[in-house]
Amino acid sequence: MLNVDFFILELLVAELGPQVFGTRIAKVHQPADDCLIFKLWNGRRNLKLLLQVGQGARLHLTTQEFPNPFRPPRFCQLLRARLRTLESIKMHSHERIVELTFSGADQRYRLICELIGTRSNLYLFDEADLLVDALLKPQNRGERHLQRGKPYQPLSRQPLLDLATPELMPPAEITTGEQFEKWLLRRLSPMSKGQAAQLKKAVELEGDISLIFNNFQRDWLTRKSRVSLVDNSGKKQLIAYLPNGLATLATATDDLSQFIDQCFSPQEDASAEVGERARLRQIIKRQLSRLYKRQKNISAQQVKTENHDERRQRGELLLANLHLIKKGMSEVEVTDWTCDPPAKTVITLQKDLSPQENAARLFKRYKKEKRGVAHVDRRLQETAEEIQWLEALLLSLDEALESAEITDIGQELLAAGLIPPVKGEPAGRHKVSGTPQLNEGLSPGGLRIFWGRNNRSNDYLSARMTDRDDLWFHAHNIPGCHLVLKRDGRGRDFAPEDIEYAARIAAGYSRGKDDARVEVIVSEGRNISRPKGSRPGLVTLGEYRTLLVEPLRILDAQK
Repeated sequence: MLNVDFFILELLVAELGPQVFGTRIAKVHQPADDCLIFKLWNGRRNLKLLLQVGQGARLHLTTQEFPNPFRPPRFCQLLRARLRTLESIKMHSHERIVELTFSGADQRYRLICELIGTRSNLYLFDEADLLVDALLKPQNRGERHLQRGKPYQPLSRQPLLDLATPELMPPAEITTGEQFEKWLLRRLSPMSKGQAAQLKKAVELEGDISLIFNNFQRDWLTRKSRVSLVDNSGKKQLIAYLPNGLATLATATDDLSQFIDQCFSPQEDASAEVGERARLRQIIKRQLSRLYKRQKNISAQQVKTENHDERRQRGELLLANLHLIKKGMSEVEVTDWTCDPPAKTVITLQKDLSPQENAARLFKRYKKEKRGVAHVDRRLQETAEEIQWLEALLLSLDEALESAEITDIGQELLAAGLIPPVKGEPAGRHKVSGTPQLNEGLSPGGLRIFWGRNNRSNDYLSARMTDRDDLWFHAHNIPGCHLVLKRDGRGRDFAPEDIEYAARIAAGYSRGKDDARVEVIVSEGRNISRPKGSRPGLVTLGEYRTLLVEPLRILDAQK
């Protein structure tokens, strides 16, 4: 999860000020418990201001689409009723606290946005500076008690050195990057972990602590920023003032909001999702976790039932050697003459049972386990199919570009009983489109290629658009799209370059899209069938072969 620290938030607020000043509030949406979207009109175009609290707290303009709940939550309804125009936006001191001032239907209001990790919250205050309501229940700590009808109480702060002090310098006894980092975090304000880590890295590369600190302080005071996405020990971080010479993954150009929005997009960081996509992902992952646990338990049970013939064999050995057994024995050693060469076998007995009763006990267990084999195999198959279906849904969620595609996934989960219907919500609100949308392209030889976007479109493609002589493709043993290379009435065989091209697309729209090579199934349409009553997107195959190809995403290349 990326974090927006004080320095980046400060730059965002400075950029947003001229853009949102005097904008009219067209609508307020709350796509998730910890997120608000303000739709603003500045007289020329619509803007969407995103406010996110909790993990990944942030504030910036966004172009992403967020499905909204049927009934707006209470705090969202309050903002819709009270707020009219956004008058100003500013930072509070050296904390990640932003104040938005609004003119309202009856008076002025202030929205205090405390974007400080797990303690983040949004507070609405009236003209008398009394708390009207909060997005989340206030967390009262120490002497701070925020209550409705009471004034705002600022966060308590420890006295620290002010970064804006001109003559400020690191103490002379600090000689290493690690000591420098600790001093920055413990003694200086403002400061963030990510910024301190990059300054430490610069010291380890160059060694001149005073020069590195002076350059950083000067850049901050003059707002000479270079907001960058960097890799810090395998973890992505956003840094506002990156020292010279350090590597970046991406760097902001003119529009900082656009850069931050892209960094937090679902395609870049799934943990940054909000709204319906995030909710569905959580539901799918939770169900997958249960299924993997069930699969493990069933597999353990299968191992036990696989040895049922051993129980029958031991029972027969006991019956053949009754003369060696007496009641009260705990075990008996007998010769198994069915082995070549014959072998000695030790059979465990129950002391309180007679020899005949011990043999009957083994036969009874054998019959029970034999009956259970088919049941265990069936449960294992059903669990594997459901895992395959959910993994395909998860891939569809990653690939979804439009809200309609997310709606399709939600409907599929609803039909499967994994999410309950919303009470009082009209049935047609989430109605899926009549014909599923498909991706389409042409092979090098001019043949049409179709591939699905989700389970529903995969199902439609395989069941209704695949003729007997077409070629059907799917990544082998991993989630992926169904893809069809149409013969289009041509009598001759498919050209090898057409087959390879189609296979590469099937690999590119699978879970293996980032791999160097992916194994892809190729089969004729006559070999594809859909089992009755199976989940959407699941098919059975007859004959097929596989190709090892390099993944290709042609839609991304076109963009």
